[in-house]
Amino acid sequence: MNTIKTRTVTFTYGTAKDAALKIPDEDTNLYTVACLIRESYLDWMFARGGLMSDEVLLSCIGKANFFAGALGGWETRLDAEKFAVLKDSVEKDDVSLALAIVRRRNPSLTTAEAYRQAAKIRNLDEGTKTTFLALAEMPALV
Repeated sequence: MNTIKTRTVTFTYGTAKDAALKIPDEDTNLYTVACLIRESYLDWMFARGGLMSDEVLLSCIGKANFFAGALGGWETRLDAEKFAVLKDSVEKDDVSLALAIVRRRNPSLTTAEAYRQAAKIRNLDEGTKTTFLALAEMPALV
């Protein structure tokens, strides 16, 4: 994701108490907004301290509450079609979140190694794990 100017807002929704959300401070696309929401979620979770598995980060109640709260402000700013796309790309895209988790834990991984590590997350479906492993073997990534 290219670096863009952001500002941070704080919100509370369910178990997401005083959560900081990065929002773009300039025009951008829905992909970038989704990336900022995932990044903000991981910032919030890792700031809480303690040990947590990749599986917990991918499926905890905190994730559902954080994403619902983060998306709440976008629902009134976007038309229904664009909001539906953003909501799906945030709430239903475990592939991007899995890669973001792996990258957060070890930012120095190569792309191929990040795919291999993401394939080890137990609560991903087998098709996603197989795809990650296949992508890791693509000649451009090795």
